[in-house]
Amino acid sequence: MKTLTDTNALLWIACAPRRLTETAKQAIADSDEIWFSIVNIWEIGLKLSKGGFHDLDVAPDWDRKLVPRLLDEGFRLMPVQVGHCRRIQDLPAYHKDPFDRMLIAQALMGGLAIITADRAFDPYPVRVIW
Repeated sequence: MKTLTDTNALLWIACAPRRLTETAKQAIADSDEIWFSIVNIWEIGLKLSKGGFHDLDVAPDWDRKLVPRLLDEGFRLMPVQVGHCRRIQDLPAYHKDPFDRMLIAQALMGGLAIITADRAFDPYPVRVIW
């Protein structure tokens, strides 16, 4: 199985693994490929700039530590490609969050399941693991 993390799930993996469900933990352990997206990193920076994630202990130097740590743990970093941007155009507008819409496009194009607690992913034809 190949998986992609939502931003909250990614931060929970890194900062608060107790928040993950057993199903999510098992999916992470069983994934042949586990991906996070540059979109996750962008969203973290943007939300932190607005005071978000106050309920998590995100290190001040998260930008220098998080990506190397994830890569060391076997995660793969997915860039945004032109095809991903084009795929968003065809997605029904069930969900307005641009970060989540990009993750959905990336998951659909890559044949990836998404690890997320966000029910807004449910209307899309992508496998959600939580």
